Amino acid sequence: MKKISKIALGLSATAIALGLYINNQCFVAKEEKVTLTNEKLKNPIKITQISDFHSNAIKNLDELLANIKKFDPDFIILTGDIIDYGTENKIKRSVYFLEKLSRLNKITYYITGNHEEGGPNLDVFLNEIDRLGIKYLRNEGENLKINGNDLYLYGTSMFDFSYKNYKTSDKNVNIILSHFSKKVRDNYRGDEDFVFSGHTHGGQVRLPIIGGLIAPGEGVLPDFDKGTFKFKNTIIYVDSGLGNTFLPLRFLDQIQYSNITLVPVV
Repeated sequence: MKKISKIALGLSATAIALGLYINNQCFVAKEEKVTLTNEKLKNPIKITQISDFHSNAIKNLDELLANIKKFDPDFIILTGDIIDYGTENKIKRSVYFLEKLSRLNKITYYITGNHEEGGPNLDVFLNEIDRLGIKYLRNEGENLKINGNDLYLYGTSMFDFSYKNYKTSDKNVNIILSHFSKKVRDNYRGDEDFVFSGHTHGGQVRLPIIGGLIAPGEGVLPDFDKGTFKFKNTIIYVDSGLGNTFLPLRFLDQIQYSNITLVPVV
């Protein structure tokens, strides 16, 4: 009986420890610092990327905001699925987060993901985006001059992805915002310098060496699950997201936001 009791106690302790670990992975955000290079750049550019928030309740929100403020990005990009589904409560939760973020007084760009476009009340959420002064890019671009660099920022839609309004020049550093990087890979032009995406959640459950087990749209053992990838002439960065959908389940894949520095080739 003592032996059985010890086994039961051990299993209970393991279950509790695992539950606490998964809870931390799902609701405590970490800062991911990323450095990417391009020969067109004259000076560094700093970008904060937030993706796949999914109306999450982040436990260390104040720390997240403080880290972004300290990083002092030139602009912020929101790469889709900021709401989980267009219910009143989930929209309110996402807007609460965006209101906090907007107090940093940084130019912010937003594109939609599958959860916004596939769910109800997108117009309600877009009204809130507009109220907060966030720029919504729907298959459209904007020319930017930052730290002596000429940038072309083009934001795409998820379900009606199009390059029809894409207008740039050879001198520009071309940055594409695409919720799902496969959309760009399948419609590749060749002049995309950087692509910033999300959607995959990093596979949510990851294993050492192997990486993500499965990701939406990328299948089993996906190639473009999380992090930095070279695709032909382009650097693709996939952020694994700040939230969870369906179930709060993450393993070796803590929710994150990315503070990205683009630097010249030395």
